[in-house]
Amino acid sequence: MGPRRHFQKHFMTYLFFVPAFLLVAAVSFLPLFYAVRQSFFSAEYLQLGNFVGFRNYNRLLLDGSGLVNLRISLIFVVGTVGVTVPIGFGLALLLNRPSRFRGAYRTILILPWVVSQLVTALLWMWLLNNRFGPIAYSMGQVGLSLPNPLTSTDFAMPSVILANAWRSYPLVMLFVLAALQTIPSELTDAARIDGANRWQNFWHVTMPLIRNTTLVALVLTTLHAFNMVTMILLMTGGGPAGSTDVLALRVFKEGFQFYRMGVASAAAVVIFLLNIAFTLVYIRVLRSDNE
Repeated sequence: MGPRRHFQKHFMTYLFFVPAFLLVAAVSFLPLFYAVRQSFFSAEYLQLGNFVGFRNYNRLLLDGSGLVNLRISLIFVVGTVGVTVPIGFGLALLLNRPSRFRGAYRTILILPWVVSQLVTALLWMWLLNNRFGPIAYSMGQVGLSLPNPLTSTDFAMPSVILANAWRSYPLVMLFVLAALQTIPSELTDAARIDGANRWQNFWHVTMPLIRNTTLVALVLTTLHAFNMVTMILLMTGGGPAGSTDVLALRVFKEGFQFYRMGVASAAAVVIFLLNIAFTLVYIRVLRSDNE
């Protein structure tokens, strides 16, 4: 069957893809193309000015504090992934075990993912408040005092990482739990009969079967952390002293506070390229493990 005849036979099938493709193009491809184009122009407010080449990128990475923002973003991403993935993975292993109240546990543990970033930020601002927060009150009952971690250059970043990890771990938990429940019990039983202990059973039987799903959860968690704006903006505003001023927040400030759309677009393109780079690294690591 030639390509033309194949196309004619499946024309209606392809036609059903057109609305989805147009929607994806409208919300993803076109804004991305416009941002890349705008990053090479002098754009103030919403007016596209003269072509300036890589001047916006130089202004962002060389003349300004873009490299500092990038370093802070990497710290935030690595910290979030380092806390979120182990917690989500461990809870998935626990929920995969038989339990009378497993359904209730799943419902409770998934609630942070249902809560919006706005509510999460306000909740953690209340928890960490050193005047009327429950943590400060509990410490005060035993004669201890709690400084406000959101105004401390040492504790602001760990605080926003902890808040983001609390909201993000259900995503990892659900992915890993779904993968665990697709593993036939016969495989683990056979490994146990062959003399494998619990650790060997997990590492050589379970882990290879859930590696791909874990990678997807890892990629999504990384991209989510790299693009985080709302929680950091509400909890710290990038402070104190710029200690939580991540690159995604720099995009927001350049575009909607200073109205330097050219620099904001350049920063958005940098984030997009870094997201691709992280994804490719994860895929490369997975392929090397499979080989």
